[in-house]
Amino acid sequence: MNFLFSLDRKYILLVIIIFFLLCFIFIFYKFFFSIEKKLILDKAISKVDITDPRFSINNFDRKILITAKEGDFINKDKILLKKNVLFKSNKFSIESDNVIFNRKDQTAESYENSIFRSNNTKISSEGFNIYDSGNKIKFHGNSIIILKLRFF
Repeated sequence: MNFLFSLDRKYILLVIIIFFLLCFIFIFYKFFFSIEKKLILDKAISKVDITDPRFSINNFDRKILITAKEGDFINKDKILLKKNVLFKSNKFSIESDNVIFNRKDQTAESYENSIFRSNNTKISSEGFNIYDSGNKIKFHGNSIIILKLRFF
């Protein structure tokens, strides 16, 4: 006689129902937690006004590109740039953590530790102020200037 015919149908039906119930619970669990993770990520991102902001300061002889990880609007013209703020032009770069950028006046200032890098110069300071449409940079607080001398 066949082995399947000897089994009780109630037990087979019970095993099949338990199997489908476990599959349903597993799929529901995966779906529910994937939605929950997405909601957590959306809440984390929504606390920031701008993610990966990019701006530029334009003047007649150079362009300074500004990038950061996060940005928050202070008012209509001023934006607080946070996390890995980088000012980059053909001649120099400045790195800082928190910078206030004024879009209207094309200025920027920071009171956090900043590093200015150029071809033969490195300046570490407690902040900076870029004004006159990027033509002038003033460094705040204690500053360390390192000049590399180049001999012919």
